[in-house]
Amino acid sequence: MKNILKSVLALSLALVMLLALVSCDKSSAVKKAFEKEEYTVTSLKSSELTDNEIVKGILKEAGMTDDQIKELSSYEVILVNKGLSSGLIIKFPGSGDVKSFLTVKKDDKDDTSAYDKAKEDGRINGNCLFLGTSSAKDIFKKA
Repeated sequence: MKNILKSVLALSLALVMLLALVSCDKSSAVKKAFEKEEYTVTSLKSSELTDNEIVKGILKEAGMTDDQIKELSSYEVILVNKGLSSGLIIKFPGSGDVKSFLTVKKDDKDDTSAYDKAKEDGRINGNCLFLGTSSAKDIFKKA
């Protein structure tokens, strides 16, 4: 009886963890929100991160380091664009990866100020990070 209870408990915990991981992926809801607002939504290849002028401008404005830009090639990056309003949505495997990406070393300590500011500004939604104009950010926050 004890073993059956342990097995049921372990299975229940595994199921809850799986649901938590699946539910934190906000990318499809974010894409649909931008498409509903008639934005052009494009998934970018890693070469387009440095070739596209709009993307370069957004990354420069966001203050991304060269190392961070190189690291972006391992994640799905989505460009949303409508007239002068544009933005980049970076889809990370999990919400913890967003924090790791925005954490930098300063004086041999982890500096999470960029993550804290992004969270406060509403530029983080689940496992997605938004970089871009404020009008597009409002759509991102509501998704």
